[in-house]
Amino acid sequence: MILKIILFIIFILLLILLAFFTLYIFIPSINKEDKKKEDPLVPLSLSPVILPEEKKYNPSTEKAYVMCSCNKECKLERSMYNSEYTCVMAKTVYGSALDCHFACLGLGDCTKICPQEAIVIKNMTAVVTSNCCGCGKCVLVCPQHIIKLIPKDTKKMVVCSNDSSDMTSCTKLKVEENVMWNDKKDFKIWEYCYKILKRFR
Repeated sequence: MILKIILFIIFILLLILLAFFTLYIFIPSINKEDKKKEDPLVPLSLSPVILPEEKKYNPSTEKAYVMCSCNKECKLERSMYNSEYTCVMAKTVYGSALDCHFACLGLGDCTKICPQEAIVIKNMTAVVTSNCCGCGKCVLVCPQHIIKLIPKDTKKMVVCSNDSSDMTSCTKLKVEENVMWNDKKDFKIWEYCYKILKRFR
């Protein structure tokens, strides 16, 4: 009789433990898992997530052009710049390295900001290549204000921004030149490969 009572008490205790485990451990853990699946920032009720539409690039009818000839010969006022200088720093400290205060400083602020890598430095002068997309970022960054956006079909123009009577030894002062956006090195090869790949699409 006593054994039966002990077994009955053990059975009741097991039922209580099972009920406790179910109500306070098992069910809450299931609910917790469900909550983890729900992103607190983007609830599942809002899915599918709609991503913002990509900005489409509209080709410009203009290209950047530097109003300073890379074919110029000019007397140097300063023998050299510190290689760590930027155009803005050089403009602030020296004004110009050449005796023409409108000349390109040639330290490449425009080359660093150009997303197309469309500008190279030749003879202390920025030169825009055919990679230019006409975004105008170089126009804004140039401390000399000598980069302008001009129509792509421009054939000739005076490639000089010197509009004052300042003395200068520049050989290209107010000289009209042919407007050309030279291809960057190896660009023609890649352009040709791209055209071939485009045909097979």
